[in-house]
Amino acid sequence: MFQAAVDFAPGSPVHAEVMAIGCTNLHMHPNAVEIVYVLRGQLHVRVSCEAFDLEPGDYAVINRRDPHYLEGSPDNVTAVLHFDLAAFDDVDPFAQCIVFACESFDLARYRRQEALLRGLLLGLIEDAVPAAEGPPPPGARDKSDELIRLLCTGYSLEHYYNRDASINAGRREKFLTIFRYLVDHASQRDVLELIAAEQHYSKSYISHLVKEVCAVSFSDLLAFLRVASSERPLLTTDGTVHEISAACGFSDLKYFTRSFVDWFHQSPTEYRRSLRPKMLRDNEISAISGHEALRLVGEHRRRVASPDEGPKLSITPLLLKNLGSRTDLFDAIRARPAEPGPPATAKSRQTLSATKHLVPIRVDKADLDAGYLIDGLASFDQINTKPCLVVEYGTKAATAALVETLATRLSRASVSDPVIWLAYRAVHDRVGVDEVVAYAATELSLAVQPILMP
Repeated sequence: MFQAAVDFAPGSPVHAEVMAIGCTNLHMHPNAVEIVYVLRGQLHVRVSCEAFDLEPGDYAVINRRDPHYLEGSPDNVTAVLHFDLAAFDDVDPFAQCIVFACESFDLARYRRQEALLRGLLLGLIEDAVPAAEGPPPPGARDKSDELIRLLCTGYSLEHYYNRDASINAGRREKFLTIFRYLVDHASQRDVLELIAAEQHYSKSYISHLVKEVCAVSFSDLLAFLRVASSERPLLTTDGTVHEISAACGFSDLKYFTRSFVDWFHQSPTEYRRSLRPKMLRDNEISAISGHEALRLVGEHRRRVASPDEGPKLSITPLLLKNLGSRTDLFDAIRARPAEPGPPATAKSRQTLSATKHLVPIRVDKADLDAGYLIDGLASFDQINTKPCLVVEYGTKAATAALVETLATRLSRASVSDPVIWLAYRAVHDRVGVDEVVAYAATELSLAVQPILMP
């Protein structure tokens, strides 16, 4: 079935399964965003106009209503997670209209958040294994909320094409309001005039805002949305290419065909002929035992991205238009003006590269219950920094319990030589603080540094 609606359990906006994938048919989810995470083997992902070959530890987001199919190696094991974005309006009111752009090897690695996102996903996968038929475990909603918040605020279409820009909340809201209207009315003629009238902005202001926030022109963005909307009728109807072109908002068949080829590297007719058979093939998937799934998750919790492994770009026509060349695309995106300062000597460069700066991170019980904070600690190695976990002293018993939980989480995540501070504000708490520090050292083999912060 091409339109495969996800059946979410009552009260749970996340559905996750771990399976061995041989292949799936071509399908789309009208009610869910999908994230695939490869636990073993390889996975070929064809989604809309893009194709990815994922290795163990790689993950990719597949947008709602995007046609896609998966093909795995003989030893493949993949976790497939679905999210009901309608349940996350309290996290981000625009969640349902955002086009996500997040693959582990691309923007996540560029932002140095590859391990942080991996930790969140692994936590959700781990939660799903024992509770596949029951209610979500405590803390699962916190993890899914945090993941969706990260995706919405850092891994959408506008972030992909304008990845070094800082978008303030006001301009983001204006852009996404315009974008939501554009998605809903892309097939209409004179859509720019319609948006201007609806939002009470001038046409030039809208064009300027889109270019500033998204780094692509309004006309290019509109052409992309119209081409994307042509996929479903090409696959599921027998309408002529001319009829589908007109229904999607193109007034000229040649322009539609040229735009389609730009994105899909084949004509609409060739696309229909090559992909329709994949809609009809049978799914070749098999279940994985909970024990094996948890074992693989445990292996991946100890996996970190290599700092020497650079990001890889997913090349799109809009990206090529922005940069003007296929050569050194990522270097062009990453280029930043050098900061003024005295030239570094060989000795100073060596000293700087060997020095890890501490990054204080306050830790409380909610952070430990959610799990994603500890799981993401490995990402700090990639920017030559070391997290310093700051526990705030309350009562002796409560603080000792918190430190014990922290020790368990650090051990489970295979974090070695953690830097932990126990901060307290009143001098009269010193005796209790010393007892917690001694307990951590003798019973938990954990070095905790007391810090007086009046």
